[in-house]
Amino acid sequence: MSLETRHVIFHSALISAYCENPCQVLPNALWKTLKEINKFETSFKVENGLVTHLEAWNDESLYIYWSRDRTPPKTPKKRLENLKFALVHQDFLRAFPAENFDIQRPYFRLIYKHRRISEVKLPQGFHIANVDTKSESDLVAGVIKRCYENMNVNPEIVKSWTKHPVFDPNLWIWVIDDEKGTPAGLGIAEFDPTIREGSLEWIQVLPEYRGKGIGKSIVLELLRRLQGRAAFTTVSGEVNNKTKPEILYRRCGFQGDDVWWLLIKNG
Repeated sequence: MSLETRHVIFHSALISAYCENPCQVLPNALWKTLKEINKFETSFKVENGLVTHLEAWNDESLYIYWSRDRTPPKTPKKRLENLKFALVHQDFLRAFPAENFDIQRPYFRLIYKHRRISEVKLPQGFHIANVDTKSESDLVAGVIKRCYENMNVNPEIVKSWTKHPVFDPNLWIWVIDDEKGTPAGLGIAEFDPTIREGSLEWIQVLPEYRGKGIGKSIVLELLRRLQGRAAFTTVSGEVNNKTKPEILYRRCGFQGDDVWWLLIKNG
């Protein structure tokens, strides 16, 4: 079997398992992994027509590990010792010497199974507008940078997002302060038509506008725009983020208890 054929078969196995339980299989939207997967060694198992195991790795990194019965990986000792980067579901964390990694960062992963959203109520004095993705990349980058202490986002990076195969300009929105005529918040979502997955990528509210319900309005408006198209929508975020985004998403109807760990060795 050729390498290309093995990659095609692995893609199919990954898509099958992911669509069954997205948040347990990957820490991010499926398209992001499929874009990079040909760079890695891969393996999978199928029993009685069901995918039971998935793995993707290279010499120093583990990008995918999933088993249907939640059995921890039996990684060869030498490969484990050489591992400098891993994305590991909470269920499998005990199989990794996490204490050997300099960075151990948990991320929540939630799913929204679409139900009808008839309208979205904004706080008084604000309205929703579409981002002009051709002319407002500098403004988008500026809003994102103001919402994070250390975020290297510039207009060129923002423009690159519009080249993604899942880009949809209708899923880039502002919440505008009516009085000032400037953004109070930003929402960016993506839509993968191949598996009908929506994903929330950026939900930002400027510090001076927080606590007014603007974040909830952004999330619900994006979900409203995805309804009738997306079979499900996913989101992930840092567990220890001081703005507590997980609380916001759960209030908007997202569910799940999956936690993924980013493990990195420096040097």
